[in-house]
Amino acid sequence: MSFSVMECAQCGHRVYPARLWCPACGHERAREVAVEQAELLAWTRVPGKGGDADGVFATVNALPRGPLLVVRLADMPQGVGQRLRLSTRTAHGAALPWAQALPQGDAVPGEG
Repeated sequence: MSFSVMECAQCGHRVYPARLWCPACGHERAREVAVEQAELLAWTRVPGKGGDADGVFATVNALPRGPLLVVRLADMPQGVGQRLRLSTRTAHGAALPWAQALPQGDAVPGEG
């Protein structure tokens, strides 16, 4: 599983969502790249409405080179710095970023 972000074809700067031009260098071409892991920076729990389950949302840094993403978490996290696996879930026709905790020692070598 992974989540797709856009990477500038000239300088490699990564963004999500897609931009018309790179905010780092102004180049107009980008390619879609997959990011599989992220590091947890902060999170919050949002109460559910009308009997729905609470939602857990987090700010994460996609590894190894970003970008920062706001994701929905499958479960409450353990703490800042926790490694997460990124994935995509579709809701109302839109692909949304989700994350879940990686098992201990399951980080991809060279990332982070």
